[in-house]
Amino acid sequence: MHRIHPLFAALTACAVMSAAWTAPLPALTHQDIAGINRKMHALVDEKQAAGVVTLILQNGRRVDLDAYGSADTGLHKAMRTDSVGAFASMTKPVTGVAMMMLYEQHKWSLDDPIEKFVPQLANLKVMDEQGHLVPQSRPATMRELMSHSAGFTYGVFADTPADRLVRAAQLTDPDSSLTGMIGKLSTLPLKHQPGTAWEYSVSADIQGYIIEKLSGMPYAEFVRKKILMPLKMKDSGFAVPGKARERLALPHAPDNTGALVPTLPPGGREVVAAKVPRLPSPGGALYSTVSDYARFCQMLANGGELDGVRLLKPGTVRLMHQNALPAGVFVGMAGPGTTFGLDFAIAGDPASTHEPWPAGTYYWSGIYGTYFWIDPVNHLIAVGLIQRTWVPGSDAKGSLIARDTAGEAIYSALNARRH
Repeated sequence: MHRIHPLFAALTACAVMSAAWTAPLPALTHQDIAGINRKMHALVDEKQAAGVVTLILQNGRRVDLDAYGSADTGLHKAMRTDSVGAFASMTKPVTGVAMMMLYEQHKWSLDDPIEKFVPQLANLKVMDEQGHLVPQSRPATMRELMSHSAGFTYGVFADTPADRLVRAAQLTDPDSSLTGMIGKLSTLPLKHQPGTAWEYSVSADIQGYIIEKLSGMPYAEFVRKKILMPLKMKDSGFAVPGKARERLALPHAPDNTGALVPTLPPGGREVVAAKVPRLPSPGGALYSTVSDYARFCQMLANGGELDGVRLLKPGTVRLMHQNALPAGVFVGMAGPGTTFGLDFAIAGDPASTHEPWPAGTYYWSGIYGTYFWIDPVNHLIAVGLIQRTWVPGSDAKGSLIARDTAGEAIYSALNARRH
């Protein structure tokens, strides 16, 4: 019997493993999709959401587009596959792409101090949990701004002295402006020393101000002309005009009987998304459909190009979904080991993050329950819409019910296919 040389055996094993890694991945079947949709429909049946829309792309091909429930329970209006909803914080990656388009024009770099572009924010004090003010240890950088580690806060997810000051300032008041927001921010302290903690914050809104300053265009106009129009995201914008309003899905919350009812502003349905606000928040003002937003995601998955239109270079997109946080700093809203790139969260080892998708998946969600993720391992994109009102002071993770349900359902099906 011939002996196999150990080196040959090792090389053969590596070749087998490499082949396994590059072999075609299992595709979701019609049966899988039906099971996934049943689980998503259950959110409506169990009054977790008024209506739900689910879109799944695999290998660049749509394998599921499903709508169930109500877009407006008050008018008995059904949710549609092309319903338009508030995508809230899923505006942030769009703002991030706008920033990186200017990055490719050499208008800024990751190690630049923020104050180079926003001198009003130079020399801000830092307020500790006892309310004491101390100087900044050093200026915060653009890398930290885009990874929520520059020291800013939203003010609504905790109740420290710094959070209370920011909350009272109403930085993203839609009747203000990005210039007005920066003026308010210049009078407020940071919550953390730059680079020491991940804190969900108004950083994308600051980016919007920088986009205006570097491009010479209003933020909403830049996004519309440079991103939404080239990608043919025809139902996306900072208002929902004309006939598209017939497809508007409204945020809902339970009334005192537990029934889900629309949560309307003083002016009622007519004023919801009726016009572009003076301050179209770069961190949370975009309206869209799952199909439109999936085009944005597919552009990223393709390395910055879609249907012959290139917005970013492949290397720039890779940079966006590489960890930008200092060693030992992780995303507080997610499992241990989840990091953050440039306006995206990045999944780590599922064994530590307890998230369903594989390491390297990049994603984010919106406060009304919208979600997306881009999974480069399984060549899979998921985008979902519910409109579930979040009440300040409640657990923000309640807004992740649709994302978590979709993640569990999709990866349970994929894992079953592997075995």
